This record gives sequence, structure tokens and C-alpha cells, in this order.
Amino acid sequence: MKTIVINNQKGGVGKTTLAVHLAWFMAETNLRVLVIDVDTQSNASDTLRHYAGSTLAADLFKPGIRVVPRDDEGLTLAPADSSLTDLDRSNADAITTLQENLAIASDQFDACVIDTPPSLGLRSVGCLVAASHVLAPIYLEDYSIKGVKGLMQTVIGVQRRYGRQDTKFLGLLPSNFNTKSPRQRTHLEQLLREAGKYVFPGQIVARDGYAEAVAERLPVWKLKRRSAQEAGREIRAVVAKIVAQMEGAANGA
Repeated sequence: MKTIVINNQKGGVGKTTLAVHLAWFMAETNLRVLVIDVDTQSNASDTLRHYAGSTLAADLFKPGIRVVPRDDEGLTLAPADSSLTDLDRSNADAITTLQENLAIASDQFDACVIDTPPSLGLRSVGCLVAASHVLAPIYLEDYSIKGVKGLMQTVIGVQRRYGRQDTKFLGLLPSNFNTKSPRQRTHLEQLLREAGKYVFPGQIVARDGYAEAVAERLPVWKLKRRSAQEAGREIRAVVAKIVAQMEGAANGA
């Protein structure tokens, strides 16, 4: 089972939008997908509540928990709840427990998508330790560009501390990108100059269709409005590249 963690310690960068669309796309390609929402804002849990299973995300930080997959539609959600906040004050052993429980679940699922909170606590560290792949959506504004170095140091630091040098960092993904903003276009150029090898080959453009898709609890490509269809084509291209890179990394490409 490949486990991708969508991570950035800042809010408003489009982590949940990316996570749920990646999960939908994977399920449509007949993969058995586990989605874990470790953000107490519960946005992914609300969007995917139709797919909720019997195991809570917080339970997966407890020893010996086995996830029971749903029988239909290829998606199983381990939803967030308020007990997640207690995890950041729990024993540090919980950091590696998630990885152990996902190893137990690996015969039941082909892929796992984890949506993380906008902070670096025990939950987020545990997710980074469990990850086979990490992708970081970023917002093209000054504070986010300046935070890219810190974000990279966090990911690499966790990998080294917990012996996960095999984790593949897929890159920084410009998200909520306003293509009409000269400032954001300039920031993208700056990012490509200064950290080009760490930038994922694609962007998620800011479009109204995503808010409607989340409200309807459907992938944006299933909505009929023209702007939603355009957004759908764009994000399908991005998530297809993510899946291809995950498969390529797994095959040693």
C-alpha cells in the first residue's frame, strides 16, 4: 500500500481539496483507497462522509488497530473527531503506531491518502513517518515562499530522525493559484528559480468550481458548469501525474 501525506504547516493552501480529489481519482481507477483525516477541522471528513468506515482517525494512533474496508465504491474514510487534539499531548510512541497500523492494513488497501492539520504536532509527525510519499501544496504569497525552506527542513528532518529515508518527496505544488495576479506569477517564477527541483510539475488554479464540488460532495469533474469542467480537467491532470509518480517511485523509476 502506498501512503501519500498531503502536508503543509499553513492553512488555506488547498490540502483538503487536493486530498479528496486524489482519493476520488484513485477510486475511479479501481484502487482500494483509505482516506485518513487527522485535521480536527474535519473538512475532508465532511466532504467524504458518505464513505465513513467504522474506524476513527484517532484510533489509528492506538496499537493493534485494524481498519475494516467498506464493501462498495472503493473508498473508506477514517474520519476526524475531537479526540484528535488529545494525540498531540500523548506518548511519543504514538508517532510510530500509525505506521504500524497502516502496515497491518496494507493487505486491504492499495493506497492511503492522509489529510493533515496546519500545524506540526505529534499527529503530523506520525503521518510523515508513516508516509511512503509526501506532497506539499503551497500558496504563492510572500509568507508561503519564505516558509518553503522550513517546510523542506521539516520533512527531511522527520525522515532522518525516524529512519525513513525511503520516503519520496513528490514536491511543492502551487495551489489556489491566481493566474491573473502579477504578484503570484512573479512568486511562481521565483520559486522555480530557487527551488525548481522541488516543485511538482503542475498547478491547481483557483476556480469557483472547487467550492461547489465540496458543497455537493462530488469531484469537480462531475459537475456540469463550464468553470467546474475546466477545473476538473486541470485537477485530473495533476492527480494523474501524482499517481504516475507514486507508481514510478514504487517501480524504481
